[in-house]
Amino acid sequence: MEIADILTFTGIVVSIVFGFYVTHFYSIKDTRTRVIKDYYIEQIKAVKGRVATFFHTVAFGKSSFNKVVSWYEHVSIDIKGIDKGVRKSLDLQIAELSDVLDRYYGEITNWEDYNNQYSSSHYVPITVHKARLLQMKYEIDEFFNDYISHINHANNYPIWIIQYRRIKQSYHYYRDKGYTFFLSLCLSVWERIEKHFWELVIAFIMAVAVVYLVRNIKIEKKDDLVTPLKKISNTQDSIYREFRLFRDKYEPVEIQSKTFNNSSFFNADKIDSVQIKLYKGQPEL
Repeated sequence: MEIADILTFTGIVVSIVFGFYVTHFYSIKDTRTRVIKDYYIEQIKAVKGRVATFFHTVAFGKSSFNKVVSWYEHVSIDIKGIDKGVRKSLDLQIAELSDVLDRYYGEITNWEDYNNQYSSSHYVPITVHKARLLQMKYEIDEFFNDYISHINHANNYPIWIIQYRRIKQSYHYYRDKGYTFFLSLCLSVWERIEKHFWELVIAFIMAVAVVYLVRNIKIEKKDDLVTPLKKISNTQDSIYREFRLFRDKYEPVEIQSKTFNNSSFFNADKIDSVQIKLYKGQPEL
C-alpha cells in the first residue's frame, strides 16, 4: 500500500467519524437543548404573569399584608426551583430570579404605610408608593424578558462536564443501594458508554488500522533528477574546458609572412602578387 492509498483511506475514515459526530452527537444535543430551553421559557412566562398580576393588585389596593407575605413565600419557592433547574442544564450568565425578587420584596416591607396596615383587610399604598409599585412591575417585567433572552441564547455545558455529572449522579445512586465503591464506579461509567459501545469499538479499530498502515507504508521513491542533471552539466563544462585547452595548445602561430610581386622572379598571367605565410604549432608544455 502506497502513501496515496493511505491518504484516501484516512480521508474516508475522517469523513465517516465527522459525519457520525455531526448527525449523532451535535444534532441530538442541539435538539435536547432546544427542548430544555422551551420548557423553562414557558415556566418563566407563567411566573412572569403571576408577578405582574401581583404588583398590579397591590398597587391598586386589592391585597393585604398577609396576602403579600403568603404570595412571596409561594412564588419564591417556585422561582428558586426554576432558576436552579435552568442553571443545572444551561450555562446561564445572569442574576438569579430570587435575588431580584428579594430586593423588591424587601423594599415593599420597609415602607411605613405598609407596616401600619399589616392588620387591615386591604393595603392601600400612598400615591408615591403606588407609582413605585407600578415602576417595579415594569422593571421586573424587563428583567424577565432579559432572563428569557439569556435562556434562549445560552449554551449547554461541555460534553465532559455533562458526562461527569451523570456519572457522579449514577455513582451516588448505586452507593445508596449498597454497592461497593468499585462496582458503583464501574456501573456508572458503563451507563455512559453502553449506548455508544460499538461505535467506540469501530473507531478504535479504525485508529489501530490507520496506525498499522502508516507504520508499514512503502514510501514511493521519486526519480532523482537533480544528480544526473548536475552530472551532465559538469561533463559539459569539462568538455568545454578541454576544448579550449586543446585549441590554445595546438592552434598554429604565424611566425613569418612574405609577399612576392609579379616580376622576372615570379611571373604569372593576371596575378599581381603572391603572399606566403609560415605557421608554427604551439609547443607542448
